[in-house]
Amino acid sequence: MATILGRLCFVDIETTGLDPLVDQIVEIGAVFVERGVVSARRQWLVRPDVAMPAMVSALTGLDDVALRSAQRLQDICAEFTDAVAGWSLVAHNGNFERSFLKSLIETNPLLDSCEVAQLLFPERPSHSLDSLVKWLHVGDGARHRAVDDAEDTFLMLSALCERFIAEGSREQLVELRRHLEPGRSADRAVLVELLRALQALVTGPHLATPARFATPEWPQLDRWLTAPDVVTVELEQERLDELALATAAAHQGDVPLVVAVSAPSFRELSQRDGVPALARRPVCATVLRRELQKTGDDELAQFGRAYLAAWLTRTRTGEIETLSGFVRSRVAEVAALIETAVCACDDPRCFSRREPSSSSWLLISHEHALEWMERLAPVRFLIVDADRLPDAERRRLQRGVDLRTLEREAPGALYDELSAALEAHPEGVLSMRDRVTPSWLAVREALTKIAQALRATNPRVVDRIYDVLDVPPPGFEVVLRADGVTRTPIRPAERVLRRLRGGMCLLSSFQGGTSWTQRGAMCRPANAGAHVEVHVKPVELPGLAALLRAANADMLVTPGPLEPVVEVLRAEHFDVSLGAQRINALRVIEWRRETVVPAAKTCVFYGVRDWRKAVLAVNAERVLLLAPQGLPAEPIQRALRGLDAVTC
Repeated sequence: MATILGRLCFVDIETTGLDPLVDQIVEIGAVFVERGVVSARRQWLVRPDVAMPAMVSALTGLDDVALRSAQRLQDICAEFTDAVAGWSLVAHNGNFERSFLKSLIETNPLLDSCEVAQLLFPERPSHSLDSLVKWLHVGDGARHRAVDDAEDTFLMLSALCERFIAEGSREQLVELRRHLEPGRSADRAVLVELLRALQALVTGPHLATPARFATPEWPQLDRWLTAPDVVTVELEQERLDELALATAAAHQGDVPLVVAVSAPSFRELSQRDGVPALARRPVCATVLRRELQKTGDDELAQFGRAYLAAWLTRTRTGEIETLSGFVRSRVAEVAALIETAVCACDDPRCFSRREPSSSSWLLISHEHALEWMERLAPVRFLIVDADRLPDAERRRLQRGVDLRTLEREAPGALYDELSAALEAHPEGVLSMRDRVTPSWLAVREALTKIAQALRATNPRVVDRIYDVLDVPPPGFEVVLRADGVTRTPIRPAERVLRRLRGGMCLLSSFQGGTSWTQRGAMCRPANAGAHVEVHVKPVELPGLAALLRAANADMLVTPGPLEPVVEVLRAEHFDVSLGAQRINALRVIEWRRETVVPAAKTCVFYGVRDWRKAVLAVNAERVLLLAPQGLPAEPIQRALRGLDAVTC
């Protein structure tokens, strides 16, 4: 790493919020690296002019007391600029640091490590710092302190470059440099210099590692695929997709087996060697390569073209959904090029012309599987995380427009008119009676004007606008929100249910995950060692703090919103942590479908409805279940049957 990370200063800041026009810096951290080795670490605490928000204090551990003796930003400016003078800076999502530090680093070139990750590994599902740290097994992640996060950025970038040297290709680096070198800024120069140093160390094409599949733990899955009816299985294990791939690899039969996984799992698994994956919406590689012969007009467009060139080099499926959503929303050039990449060639090697693999099995996404079900494809389905199928059906059929897209595409005055009209209209489902109200007519008029303005330049957005303006077909409804208008299917679970048939095995990772299928599931017995206590009586938010203190809880898991919970707890003098574990702090975690709950002595679930999933997700000696409206004792006992001790 000495030749790649020669003399760099890794910088991170903590702020009172995300808006540089309103919010202020509270901490600056810098890690100085020379020839690949940390030579110094510096920290500056900054006293803001406003009180620390509760959520920021919970994230960082910094509060008004801790910052009372800190200096103002203007008092440390000279010291900070002297410390970083002559250094090239590195930051993850560097635009954020530039927007707050402004003149303090205007003479320093800045390398964005997030952009480096996007260019070297464009196929990754996420390029956030936490995601990359976990993927590369370096650093601690999610500490939300400036020096710690700056050091994590250094460790991540080092490991990222080492991985690319082992796995990357010179072809990818040549394409990246061709698109990026026309840029003339100092920031672009340091990025190109990094790519040039990598190119000197990369010796050959990508050397893929053969896929390794575990031995199927449940060999009867293959037998269930021949059952005359739908089979639903609920297994308490973390990696159902690994089990499904192992079962598919061992599958023998005349009828092909299709393994359907969620979109994030498809992005990851489709890149493996030995996995025959088929894209639902592939690009035409021939058309896209022809478009990428030209370079962008400005540095942002050049970055977008470089990202697409790298993605085209590495992708195995050409699936549009494997493109970074962050890059697609940030760089208009990427969205425009993808829209033009419609297949117009006869090359059988093109992604859009590729036929299904001759293998005995195939990997596709949930959305793709639902389309095959509509066509009654003659295959057997092994569907992983089947509890997500209704959501996949909703996303597949949903049409709409949002303000974020229109802000980029529509004229400013028309965007402002629509934004004001949406803010004035009540949120919710649009009924036939609502279609004659002045508030909807104002939204309709604003959308019509935007459609007329974009008719020649963006027909895709125009089609989506008319989708929501027309009266929805049977089974659909129009929903208005402050940030957009959507036409969405009604009761998507019932739509999926009508397509289920024999030869389908649906897997879910928790009990109740396949209840929407109206079929009894075969469950593996759970092995949970926690003592579970259920509070039947209601526990309102003001009384939550007293209960947590009495239970000596060290972790709280709640579906959110987190802000009112954190504010109540901090008002009761709790030290709350939303990030890394801190000594004597109550760790608060937002509950989502894929939440991995860290180990704890006493974990409290507040308002979580997936009771069994919650209990199985945590490694704790004691688990408390409670909710603002109380909990039903008998249904919970049935859901938790098979666990150790349950008291109500």
